[in-house]
Amino acid sequence: MNNSSDLIPPKWPLKAFYGMSIVSFPLYFTVFVCLLRLRCLSKAYSTTFYSILLQHCIADLLAMFLFFFTNSVRTVPGIREFYFEYQSYYLAASSYNHIYYFLYIRCTGIVFLSLQRYLVITCPNSIITHKVQHASKLKIILVYWITPTLISLVVLTDTNFQYDKLETMAIIAEQSVIKRNTLMALIVVGLTCIFCSLAYGALFYYVRKHTSGMSKNLRRELHLAFQVFVLLLAFFAILAYYGFQNYFSQISNTGPGIFYMRALYPVANGLLSYINPYCILILNRDLARQVYRTVTCHKYKVSEVQVSVNASQSTKHSVTSRKEGSRRGEGGANQRVIFA
Repeated sequence: MNNSSDLIPPKWPLKAFYGMSIVSFPLYFTVFVCLLRLRCLSKAYSTTFYSILLQHCIADLLAMFLFFFTNSVRTVPGIREFYFEYQSYYLAASSYNHIYYFLYIRCTGIVFLSLQRYLVITCPNSIITHKVQHASKLKIILVYWITPTLISLVVLTDTNFQYDKLETMAIIAEQSVIKRNTLMALIVVGLTCIFCSLAYGALFYYVRKHTSGMSKNLRRELHLAFQVFVLLLAFFAILAYYGFQNYFSQISNTGPGIFYMRALYPVANGLLSYINPYCILILNRDLARQVYRTVTCHKYKVSEVQVSVNASQSTKHSVTSRKEGSRRGEGGANQRVIFA
């Protein structure tokens, strides 16, 4: 069997990632800046939904930036030598651990978005919905980032990593650590897909039951739910990716199979991050219109966005309800292997 250090990873996944990044990263950053500005101008974009979505955008952009940076240290003179010399100061470990950390951040993010959609549409007058909808921005930020950080503590405390040599800067990790991390990633992503699928299954059942009694504002809320649902589809692709990763790591495969799966990570990571701006632009007409006005150097027209009131929405959205109000539009165990 060939040693993993003798295998040359395929180049096309990294080239494909950079190819999609040329268009998608600037587009994503434009959408992010636009949303950030709109939150200062309109209450419609200061809601809980957009607060969570904004944090999700930050997580995606940070994940992409760190991936660009950690790959550049392998090629840029000066930075590469610095990283290699001081790798024991968590530099090598951070290059590996951030992959799982930002994966868990985005998993909890999609769960929060799905749960918020379910609560707002199916039970707008419940106590828990009221608390979610009126949570302060600080609370939303803290919950969004602290929850995945607690999940990632096992990963973040791993420090036994090192670069193999200065010329390649490939990360050497314990086989036992890789086994645990891939299994944990598979479980977290799997639970994310299951939980969100149940939420959308229940939401679909609710919508079918109340189709004839939907108001215009409720349909607006459903459009935002569909935006999150399409984003969720990317997590099923990541679930399949970590399924293969976990299979190869559990059987201690150090041949071409596991090596090729690791080489595919840039494409998988890019898909998970870059699908979000396209979901926003295609499925969120209000926000897409504002982004278009920003790109074409026109002023914002925040008056075009309708702000609804959650308290006036009927608990069951009954067809015969006479008090249907408008709601807020939100929008080997010790074997060491190389991790390239």
